[in-house]
Amino acid sequence: MTLVVAWTRTTQTGRELWLLSDSRLSGGRLWDYGPKIFGIGRSDAVIAFAGDTSWTYPLIAQISSYVESFINLRERVVDVADLCNQILEMLNDSLSFVTDPAHPSMALPECSFVFAGYSARRKDFFLRRIEFQSKSRRFVPTHPKSYGRESIAYVGDVEPVKATVRRMSEILRQRKVERPRLDMAPAAAFFEVLTSGKFRDIGGAPQVTKVYEHMNLRNFGVYWPPNVPEEEQGIFLRGRRLKSSEVLDHPWVYDPTLTKLWWHDFSPDQRRNAAVAKTKALVTTDGAF
Repeated sequence: MTLVVAWTRTTQTGRELWLLSDSRLSGGRLWDYGPKIFGIGRSDAVIAFAGDTSWTYPLIAQISSYVESFINLRERVVDVADLCNQILEMLNDSLSFVTDPAHPSMALPECSFVFAGYSARRKDFFLRRIEFQSKSRRFVPTHPKSYGRESIAYVGDVEPVKATVRRMSEILRQRKVERPRLDMAPAAAFFEVLTSGKFRDIGGAPQVTKVYEHMNLRNFGVYWPPNVPEEEQGIFLRGRRLKSSEVLDHPWVYDPTLTKLWWHDFSPDQRRNAAVAKTKALVTTDGAF
């Protein structure tokens, strides 16, 4: 299944929105190779899912197709907040096309989403949890939880989500300040839960995406796995390990053990050198990338 965490974060240069997900797909097998954070055909919004992939993948494909089909949607004329409402309407309309289920329960979605972006009209990040309510038989939006000026939302299996919330609260309490900021506490808690080995339904490399106030998004590679020497780690992007010939379109790679971004030399004659990389580290409190 899945663990997804999305939250807003204040840095020295502004604010940003982070999304983290695991990469494990299940259903008779474990497959640590599944993208779970998706762009939707415009640069200011993303969506992530949890639940039955026989529902989530077709619905996300339909969301992307919907946005890409209309110029006002794909060119960001329609604000992210209004787009969320239109996507909800489309998702609920889609349910009327489900016919002939092998079992009545198969006519009802078992999935949830996090929809996140930057609203130009509100001049703030927009974050919603979208879940299916069996009583009303509709997808409905839920507001994120607030921590001061910051917001956070989760979707996924109940136990990993509970463990992440609990661990994040412990990290914030340990800071012993009156009003602790979220900062990278959700990322630290996410990593500990993902690597704990206690939850069979989550696994694989983390997936990392950020949305910025300039209404653009960026996917980050991740050094993985964490339990091998640094020189043996690969770089994973959206669940897939990059080949040595593959180069990202920016040089920043996320280290989940330290919750920081590092400058990575992708030139053909260079390999990662931990000592050099750490002298050029981008400490994530800077927030410029």
